Amino acid sequence: MTAQEPVHVRIARALATEFGNSLWQANEPLPSETELARYFKVTRRTLRKALSIVEAEGLIAKNQGRNSLYRGRSIALSHDTIVDLPTAAREAGFRLTTKLLRLGEARAGLADARALSVKLGDTVGEICRLRLLDGRPVVQQRSVIPQNLLLGIRPADLERSSLYRELQHLHGIDGLVIGREQFIQSSATAEEAAFAGIEAGHPVVRVLRLVLADGKPVEYSNSILIGGYFRF
Repeated sequence: MTAQEPVHVRIARALATEFGNSLWQANEPLPSETELARYFKVTRRTLRKALSIVEAEGLIAKNQGRNSLYRGRSIALSHDTIVDLPTAAREAGFRLTTKLLRLGEARAGLADARALSVKLGDTVGEICRLRLLDGRPVVQQRSVIPQNLLLGIRPADLERSSLYRELQHLHGIDGLVIGREQFIQSSATAEEAAFAGIEAGHPVVRVLRLVLADGKPVEYSNSILIGGYFRF
């Protein structure tokens, strides 16, 4: 949240975050508008503007004459299972689009080299993407892969399919497993914020993940999750 944001926008963000980090189930009723307005210390008019934003994001549904209902549209992320985001988004009722920000070679930094078991400064493949649900930025992801796996990957393929599907199609890589993963409360860097349309320092959940195939590193990713669209 930022001081420059209108109050109703800040409340909408707060509600989305609450839904993403709680045990809400689909079709559960929200507290009444009176209760919510009292909790956020705003007028019902301001609260309704906030609820309209959350409704437009698909998180709640207005219930004529009754309390609004939580729609339960969120994507479950597991520490044990690799989630194919295009499939998970479709099953949750979202329209996923991908904007490719960068595709090419890069020099391995400290984290990259450690994860991929290469030398510092070695050439690796770098893929940066912005993922949008119903047109709203929700994930910004930087992935590094071994240089040889970059061969054959085309920008259009990454915008309409997943990296894992392309690796399977191009290189026969299957049986992917999570080797290591961390979920961290973090803040967006200036570069991340610029791409995601948020302010630098905006609170995010950062996911660091190492994916293996046959015990060998296939991908190391650093992703930020924005908004309340994910369950852990």
